[in-house]
Amino acid sequence: METLLGHISQFASFSTQGEVLCTQGLAYLLQEYREAQAEFATEIAAVTGVKIGDSLTWRAEVRQERDGGRPDLEACTTATNPLRNGSDDRERPDLEAYTTDNVPTVKIEAKLGAALDPGQLKSYTSDLQSRSPGSAFLVLVPRRRIKEATKMVAEVFELAGPSPWPNVAIAVVSWEAVLDAFGRVECGRFRGELEQFEAMYRVLSGGYIQPLAGPEELTEWRKRETDFVNLVNQVTRRLTTHHNVLPMGVEPLEQAPEELESKGYRRRYVCQTPGEPESCFSIGVRDPFKKKVSPIWLRFHKNTGRFCDIRDRLEASYLAPRLVRSGGHVWIPLDLPMGVDGSQMVDTLVVQAKEIVRVGYEPKP
Repeated sequence: METLLGHISQFASFSTQGEVLCTQGLAYLLQEYREAQAEFATEIAAVTGVKIGDSLTWRAEVRQERDGGRPDLEACTTATNPLRNGSDDRERPDLEAYTTDNVPTVKIEAKLGAALDPGQLKSYTSDLQSRSPGSAFLVLVPRRRIKEATKMVAEVFELAGPSPWPNVAIAVVSWEAVLDAFGRVECGRFRGELEQFEAMYRVLSGGYIQPLAGPEELTEWRKRETDFVNLVNQVTRRLTTHHNVLPMGVEPLEQAPEELESKGYRRRYVCQTPGEPESCFSIGVRDPFKKKVSPIWLRFHKNTGRFCDIRDRLEASYLAPRLVRSGGHVWIPLDLPMGVDGSQMVDTLVVQAKEIVRVGYEPKP
């Protein structure tokens, strides 16, 4: 059964703030329910070996004094400890836990679809090391990103050898594991709020994408924008093999339907094996070109490496009728299957993208 938060989180105003909403929701559950704090503390101890109290106060937007970074949330045990909001836009960890001394014992960098920033991870861990020996740093990601995040964390912190942060336990944890831990709480009121939070998380993380009932849902794609952005996020992650996953971005469209206010092109770049020069393509969500219906498009930018060769190969191939030339770039729609679940949609889009890339990059024998 669909819940209120699960329903409204499908809309664009929610999707653009997904990580903030989920992190703030987590802080609310931890702050309002002592039982949730206890289960969360048990989960932290299980993955890091660090024992924390179950009476911490989790708060948002508190600045790190050493470098100006701010966690989205912090935890304090003293009601008199002020919330030190800052006005700058510097990066910050998403969650931070404090002892009675206002010294952090746990920091959490929480992500849904956004890329992890090695600089952020080092900043937050270094802050813990300088202030809170015997503390824990968690990277919180959807379960499907555990392998990717674990690999990055191992590389950033050189976990195969002596750690430069010997007094900070570092671990990667899934949102699903945290939700499972919360599921052990028996409080009836909490379980109702947890259901709402979990429904919102499933939609915003891309864990549940409703099947497309028919082509009319493509013409009204804005009503399900979050689903299409989540598809792009999952497809581009699957296609990224030689580089760390690049961040999602938005850029204005040079040509957009006159009857609609353009929402731009929300896309992620995927780069090929480094060469001279490096060549990349993007996949993103945008208003379709005339006589096209799919809102998901693969684009070769005119300034990418080997663009002329890629364009010529595509125009000489069986894909030529599908190409759209606009702004000097080459655009190709990715067709979405009807009546299948999200994982099957991702599989279908990955196959199409790989074929387009194969044709564009491989020279004729």
